Amino acid sequence: MELNQNELNSIKELIENSNKILIIPHKSPDGDTMGSALGLYQLFKNLGKEPEVRCFDPPPLVFSFMPNVEQVKVDLEDLDYDSIFIVDAGASHLTGFNESYPELFDKSLNVVNIDHHGSNDFFGKYNLVVTDSASATAIVYEMILQLGLEIDRHIATCLLTGIYTDTGSFMHSNTTAEVMKISARLLAKGANLRSISKDIFNTTKVSTMRLWGRVMKNAYQTSDQVTMSIVTNKDFEDTGADYSEMTGAVDYVNAVPSAKYSVILTERGDKVKGSLRTLRDEVDVAEIAAAYGGGGHTKAAGFTIPGKLEKEIRWKVVDK
Repeated sequence: MELNQNELNSIKELIENSNKILIIPHKSPDGDTMGSALGLYQLFKNLGKEPEVRCFDPPPLVFSFMPNVEQVKVDLEDLDYDSIFIVDAGASHLTGFNESYPELFDKSLNVVNIDHHGSNDFFGKYNLVVTDSASATAIVYEMILQLGLEIDRHIATCLLTGIYTDTGSFMHSNTTAEVMKISARLLAKGANLRSISKDIFNTTKVSTMRLWGRVMKNAYQTSDQVTMSIVTNKDFEDTGADYSEMTGAVDYVNAVPSAKYSVILTERGDKVKGSLRTLRDEVDVAEIAAAYGGGGHTKAAGFTIPGKLEKEIRWKVVDK
């Protein structure tokens, strides 16, 4: 992986001259953004710095195994930091702090933007954006390596979590030879793969099972070979599940062999979140998501819009 050397030199100098460092994952945090944030948190602690992780939403319980996850604080009180690292946010609004702290994105602050999404708008003063990287944690790994810094077992566990989740436990098409090499090196550093695989992919709450049951029950395929499902606010209420328990459901819907792509529309209060996946090389779901103000990757993308889901029934007359 090639990183911009000028940006890397500036980031190295910034880290050396910083004491108080803020780390911001994206809202509705997943394994890659949490892995990047907590990996950097441990790195800066090891360097004698004073890092803080602040997120718009609390981390899902599924990530409770991750080192220092208890240090994540919800909301943001001020911007009194020497430097700010924003990780895995494909656009500034995905942090959740774009309206309350617009100055985060006007390049007046020492903001480092580390990301791998094609939709990234290079909002940082310094930008390590590598769109062909499998995960943001892979970029963090390469940054640490090229800065000549050490990776301990806690950092390794965090970084491998991001790679493991963003590659769908090494089953997605972004699982390259480079990904496997990085993962092997992180395992050699002491990454806890057993906890990652068990807690994220092999531990399921009853509420999650009940919620996913609604997803499967509501699944259907359109005449255009798009596999869809919906989840309403009532589904969350009835099953006792929270929003974070939707993670991974769209990959099951995407398993239908004839589908061009798959979509799950989820009500979240007064908003609707769309999650899109595809296995087809000729389909770019990021382009579809962009039409609704979202973004992501060619094979995995999403969007959020104001509104609610409403059932529509149509009838037509056909010849016998």
